[in-house]
Amino acid sequence: MAQRLITCQNALIHEVAIKHYAVHRNRYCIGSAVCTLWKETLRNCVREKSMCLRLKRKRCTHRKNFHNDKFEGSVLLGQNKLVAEQKEFEGTYKFESLTDARTSSPSKSGSLSRRQVVGGLSLATGFADSVFGVANPSRALVQTGSERDERRASSSALEMLKSRVSTFTLGNGMRWIVLERHTAPVVSCHTYANVGAADEAAGITGIAHLLEHLAFKGTKLVGTRDAEAEAALLDQLDAAFYALLDAKRQSRTRDIAGLSAKFEDLKDKTAQLSIPNEYGALISREGGIDLNAETSQDATEYYVSLPANKLELWMALESGRFIAPVFRELYSEKEVVKEERRLRVDNTPYGRFTEVFAEAAFPGLPYGRPILGYPEDFEGIGRKEVAQFFEQHYTPAALTCAIVGDVTPADVEKLAIRYFGGWMSLDSLSTTASTNWRSADGWDLIPRRDAASSVRLRTQVQPLYMEGYYRPPTWSTDDPALSVLNELLSGGRGSRFYKNLIIPGKALSAESSESYPGDKQSSLLLVYGAPPLGTSTDVLAESLHHELGDLAKRKVKEEELAPIKKASKVGLLEAFRNNRAMARLLSRYEATTGSWAHILQEMEEVERISADNVLRVASLLFNHRNTISGYTGDF
Repeated sequence: MAQRLITCQNALIHEVAIKHYAVHRNRYCIGSAVCTLWKETLRNCVREKSMCLRLKRKRCTHRKNFHNDKFEGSVLLGQNKLVAEQKEFEGTYKFESLTDARTSSPSKSGSLSRRQVVGGLSLATGFADSVFGVANPSRALVQTGSERDERRASSSALEMLKSRVSTFTLGNGMRWIVLERHTAPVVSCHTYANVGAADEAAGITGIAHLLEHLAFKGTKLVGTRDAEAEAALLDQLDAAFYALLDAKRQSRTRDIAGLSAKFEDLKDKTAQLSIPNEYGALISREGGIDLNAETSQDATEYYVSLPANKLELWMALESGRFIAPVFRELYSEKEVVKEERRLRVDNTPYGRFTEVFAEAAFPGLPYGRPILGYPEDFEGIGRKEVAQFFEQHYTPAALTCAIVGDVTPADVEKLAIRYFGGWMSLDSLSTTASTNWRSADGWDLIPRRDAASSVRLRTQVQPLYMEGYYRPPTWSTDDPALSVLNELLSGGRGSRFYKNLIIPGKALSAESSESYPGDKQSSLLLVYGAPPLGTSTDVLAESLHHELGDLAKRKVKEEELAPIKKASKVGLLEAFRNNRAMARLLSRYEATTGSWAHILQEMEEVERISADNVLRVASLLFNHRNTISGYTGDF
């Protein structure tokens, strides 16, 4: 009863908030021939002639209100390709974007992981894209110049970051980070929900990812033709679903046909009351771009970029889908997720293999379960299970929001209080983000084995060899050394795998991933590759073992460490160019480590890594009791 009262109160809060936005929306530019934002953009732009000529060709109209992401910081100035936003942050620190010679392609969301951005780390090549469904950004290299000037410029950029970041926490525990960047009237918003597939209980796998899909189906006021009639039909639809589910489980064949027909009829009626894709269409009409989300083992993240004067619209919509969710189109969206599983797992060359490998590596553990869930579990998920999971995990204290762009902290806090301040839940005051950041090495938490184990899966594809070495969570004191070790193995054309295996022709590909499949719990440092034609995976495994053994027995040369440390700093400075990348980084570090400032601390820790540190963690990591291997192909 208490939970129901809180839910009703939260729904009322959202309805009042959305009406407030509707009353005051006339204060915002909604579509003049040349809008007021255009004039503000000209005032804020750098005064170079070449830039002005570019901007004068781009008139801001109602339906093209900053859709062009050149206003996000990708307008190039002259021969040096210096970005306007970058100039303010980095002073004289000039960048030249060079594509890594290895094949790479953009990921589905075009995003970088927390660790990839900060370390400048390149996790996988285009070949990895076919294995995991993700790819890695190209590495950006800095023009060296004077080391003294370089240090001064990077230090200035980091000090600028510190001075521009503000944080505050609402009374319900919801955390906010604001980074002011007034170079263009745009803003990127990133919501980090501290809940992922690893939080699912056995029997309801896939529910975290399903919730990500449902979050885009609108609110009580957006996405429906008649909210009251729709709510009544949704209740009837749920009753029909559970009645049909019971009939199937009890094998009551006489009842199944009639219940199926009733279920489909109610599903059609509810569909007639919904407005498909209205949430995304509304964001798009108001100039929003890159509206998307992603689910991992550790978290679910939602993000979008908007004109700065649409921040209140985002607040109103975001509060609606988290304070008073509707979960409309649940049963039709389940079919979409089933198709996604067929596409990403069943019908990809290595999808099923990586799933089997994870199950064997983490038997009975959360990281061993697939993010998309097991088909048999997914069939039994209805609105009751979704609502229970949501109420348990989507509390205010589980959310961290980062706002980066042309905003002020005072304005963001005022809007956050208005739209989220009254949101309460039974657990919101007691739930806190507890972290063990750099408190211990964590090696005692990894699942030790008595001997090496292996997985073999026969498939009609190019042979692939994979092995994982158990490592502590990323809060470990040894995590910076593990990051450097991973870069030594496969961090570009100077890495050992590239020089010693790929160039001599011992492997078609050879890569490593420093934390698979997640970061919060003990995971795997993953090594994988494809052997040349006519060579077995066993031969490739021997070559890989030779490289790993060399790291565990002999000290690394300092000249191998220097470029990795520089790349770590360059990776962070490169992220300054993009509002969305910074919003992602700030929210992730704030949520997972306890403070966004650990971005800077981690960079300093990488700088202090010595050859002795790498040798020590390599000796702990690469031993026969700490590994699992996998083979796939036509044996």
